[in-house]
Amino acid sequence: MKSGRTAVALDGMGGDQGPGPVMEAALDFPDDVDLMLVGSVPVLREHLGSRPLPGHITLLDAPESVSMADDPLAVTWGRRGSSLLVAAQAVRTGLADAMVTPGNTGAAVLAAAVRLRRVPGVRNPALATVLRGPGAGQTVLLDIGATVVAQPEWLVEFAVMGVQYARARLGVPHPRVGLLSNGHEVTKGGPAQRDAHLMLATLPGYVGQIEAYDVLSDRVDVAVTDGFTGDVMLKTYERTLDLTALAAVSAVRSFSGSLADRRARQVSQAVRDALAADSGGVLLGVRGVCVVCHGAATAHDIAGAVRLAADCVRADVTGGVTAAFAVARRTDRIAG
Repeated sequence: MKSGRTAVALDGMGGDQGPGPVMEAALDFPDDVDLMLVGSVPVLREHLGSRPLPGHITLLDAPESVSMADDPLAVTWGRRGSSLLVAAQAVRTGLADAMVTPGNTGAAVLAAAVRLRRVPGVRNPALATVLRGPGAGQTVLLDIGATVVAQPEWLVEFAVMGVQYARARLGVPHPRVGLLSNGHEVTKGGPAQRDAHLMLATLPGYVGQIEAYDVLSDRVDVAVTDGFTGDVMLKTYERTLDLTALAAVSAVRSFSGSLADRRARQVSQAVRDALAADSGGVLLGVRGVCVVCHGAATAHDIAGAVRLAADCVRADVTGGVTAAFAVARRTDRIAG
């Protein structure tokens, strides 16, 4: 690896489709980022075939792997030679600046929390993504799967992390924050949402409880929710995008002419470019950059996640979150 360059440890074994998409993404990735493919070296070399390994790619051996069916707690403590944990360790020791995995989300979150450790003051990390709506700008949505049920205090932490992410990643100086609920009224939402709403009242930029349609409006820059709700919302959004693109393709192909197929592909790509969420979720609240993709991620998705990880390193997302919680701890001590 070359000094001064961003290095990303890429879990080559955790995805649903094995090392194939990861290897394809790595070999086609521009050489402005150093890539460390983590996994069983014999297996990785088998997928490499006769192709030479580019200079910006190295292999890091990890004899074990983590499947989607594995229990996160069991594999974190019992399978320390897994590609997931070896990738996290590479970030902790400074061998890499960031890690990307298409593997087991629960195991990735736990591995990052254990190996990278949490930012002081953060009780639960959160996965964040960015949703885009033409004319409405971009919105950070978190949590999208690191937690299932969130305590009110965690939702407040998510809001603080989301604000810092919007500043670092999107360049929004004063992000507006909304708490996702089933209505704007203070009586809506469950106990966690109602309590969090009261606790968030003093957060600069907090606009109150929002509904799902507000996430893709110009009302907020950060939408906060628990990981169960966020995961369901993101996957519904992604499937709707797929169907929208297919509907656009069908509409264009209904016209006759030799250009129909080409125009259909162009329209489909334009829809996806305008509306697609990030290729992975950035885990906020740990001492390092960790991006988690879908298990079924394609080579294109993985390449997007690597680029996202490198961008987060350069924007110092981790530093921004750490600084925010350091200020919060000092304020708490003064108030106490």
